[in-house]
Amino acid sequence: MIKTVYYSYLNPESLITLAYESLKIIKTNHPKDMVFAKSTTRLADAIKEAELAVGKTSKENLTDEVYQADANRDTTFIGFKNHIAAGLRRHRNPVYQKACEKINNIIEKYGSNVYKLPYPEQSTAFNSLLNEFNTQEIKPYLEASNSVEWINELALDQQDFDTIFLKRNTEKAADNSITDKEALKVLKPELNNFYTLINAFYINGKTELETTINEINSTIDRIMNSAKRSN
Repeated sequence: MIKTVYYSYLNPESLITLAYESLKIIKTNHPKDMVFAKSTTRLADAIKEAELAVGKTSKENLTDEVYQADANRDTTFIGFKNHIAAGLRRHRNPVYQKACEKINNIIEKYGSNVYKLPYPEQSTAFNSLLNEFNTQEIKPYLEASNSVEWINELALDQQDFDTIFLKRNTEKAADNSITDKEALKVLKPELNNFYTLINAFYINGKTELETTINEINSTIDRIMNSAKRSN
């Protein structure tokens, strides 16, 4: 069965993406199955109408840029964290090992999984962490553990993220909320009908839909997780 979609988490762009990808899965997996023809046509029309309502393209590009900027800072933080973790094992180099212990204490203060926090909370934590690493007390430990470049790169990644996130939110705030509501009003019922139809056929014995349902559920999970982080 297709899982429940919690629409309150989805902005119009996320909803459009979910509808488009769900439609694509059906068309790819069941290209000649006419039982979906009417429903897929209605959903495709609703997607087009919603896209016109919100002026999707420019905002979608910014959302993609925010996602990539976040992925960049996550990757750098994970690399830095692993570098320090490896240094904790250097028992033949006590100076290096001690430096890594000092740095690791700061990492643990904010949490080794800090990169999994929602965007705003993660930015607050990373900026605070970077401020601690910028103190005269900690800088020698960064140098002793060959971590200066890691921190410089993390600072640049965080700066890039802050810039694009602010730009995205500024444009988002300037959007007309009425058009957003209209997009949701147009698309949500058709997507619900689409999922209901698929579930109904599956319940009534169309077992070949199982793979399709699993793919749609994976798409729902991915888009919902992304939407929760961006809110």
